[in-house]
Amino acid sequence: MNTTVLVVEDEQDTAELLKQLLEREGFSVLHAGDGRQARTLIDTIRPPSLVLLDMVIPYVSGFELLRVIRRHPDWQLTPIIMLSADDYEPDIQQALREGATAYVTKQKGSAGLLQAVKRVLPATPPQDQIVAQAGSAAPPTRRVSVQHRLRGNQRKKRAA
Repeated sequence: MNTTVLVVEDEQDTAELLKQLLEREGFSVLHAGDGRQARTLIDTIRPPSLVLLDMVIPYVSGFELLRVIRRHPDWQLTPIIMLSADDYEPDIQQALREGATAYVTKQKGSAGLLQAVKRVLPATPPQDQIVAQAGSAAPPTRRVSVQHRLRGNQRKKRAA
């Protein structure tokens, strides 16, 4: 599979976990650590197959980047999965209304994210809008959630 995913995520630990998860599934991954980097990529590279966009990032909000992508002539049809630590219903509705293809909460694990990615990629956005709770489909094997791994990393930092 030669499918590229742009991950816009400011937390390095989370970005690295997402990168490993997606690469393990056969995706090529680009990373932008903040809104400025993402805007530069939007203006300079061909659109990826998918954008995973954190809602809360430095310099430019996830909602603002969503609008930038939807207005960009080359990127406007690119599927976008909004990532958030919250499942706040008004944010979900706003993201979908403004053109997000899906909304996934990242604190509950990776199974729901992978499910959303696989459902979104063959779809033609924004008609196929999906709201997924990460972890909504329990995998048959034990997987460590993003939140669990982040807590472990935070404990290691405090102990050091």
